[in-house]
Amino acid sequence: MKKLTEKQQKVLDFIKNYIQQNGYSPSIRDIAKHFKLTPRGAHIHVIALEKKGYITRNPKNSRSISLVKRQESILIPVKGKISAGMGIEMFEIVDEEIEIPVRMISGFGNYFALKVEGNSMIDAHIINGDYVILKKQYRIPNGQIAAVVFDNKVTLKRFYHKKDKVELVPENKDMNPIVCDAKDIKVIGKLVGIIRFYE
Repeated sequence: MKKLTEKQQKVLDFIKNYIQQNGYSPSIRDIAKHFKLTPRGAHIHVIALEKKGYITRNPKNSRSISLVKRQESILIPVKGKISAGMGIEMFEIVDEEIEIPVRMISGFGNYFALKVEGNSMIDAHIINGDYVILKKQYRIPNGQIAAVVFDNKVTLKRFYHKKDKVELVPENKDMNPIVCDAKDIKVIGKLVGIIRFYE
């Protein structure tokens, strides 16, 4: 759903409260009266809420506004495992999905998850057994955490591109960076979140 303006959010909150208190939706005139607007001004806000996906309505019925239930979570594919160490064999696509909060992603793009093996990223609060949520992309700014393939192995590290070299830096003071030729690596995703299950 698209972001609301401050005024649109206030109108939406009024509609929600009105429905809770009365059991039916407000009319355009009710909204106009509450916000001291003209009916046309109130109608513009209602149309904006409808276009942005927050409400539905029947223009032929004065009290037909219905709230759209917002999706709180989505399923994304788990495409295998990723090393938080020296790298593991290239991940295999597996038939598994994981549920993540919608707020974890933003805008358009393809998202997927990988299960972490190893502890090279513990100082970034990423531990063995976590699921890292990644946005599929092939370029990434220096200093970001990324899933990177090199030598047919995939690893999770902080990424730095320096001329013709790439430095993959662990978040673990006991481990050393991996330095390789830029032409030998491929970024496959940018870290956007972590899911952890407690037993």
